[in-house]
Amino acid sequence: MSVNPGFGGQKFIRSSLKKVQQLVRIRDERKLDFRIEIDGGIGPDTIADAVRAGVELLVAGNAVFGKGDARENTRQLLKLATEATLQKV
Repeated sequence: MSVNPGFGGQKFIRSSLKKVQQLVRIRDERKLDFRIEIDGGIGPDTIADAVRAGVELLVAGNAVFGKGDARENTRQLLKLATEATLQKV
């Protein structure tokens, strides 16, 4: 979780990115096979940082359904996540 559990629309806890990076290191060092997912506070301002930290599965509730058109919001998030993924390569 990248927010305190309880309700949607909470602010992203940036320190969760360090935990993701640590988890990526542990997974790689131990040659483990799992995907890293993050849930909470994912939106246009946080999605790229999460992807660059090593997150592979993202849950974005309010960023998709909160305001505006859900399809357009999803397109924007996918674009930002794709750009961040390409920067990692």
